[in-house]
Amino acid sequence: MANKKLKMALISGASHALRFQKEHPRLSEEDIIQRISREANQILSKLDTEE
Repeated sequence: MANKKLKMALISGASHALRFQKEHPRLSEEDIIQRISREANQILSKLDTEE
């Protein structure tokens, strides 16, 4: 179960990063990674409510 949740979190984070990069094409990859890292708790809480 935890393995499935980890995979979902990774996919969700990557998807979020790609959308964010598309919306902010001038930001560096490092900036995007930092932004997604700061939003990780919000992404995880969304996964918890979707279960």
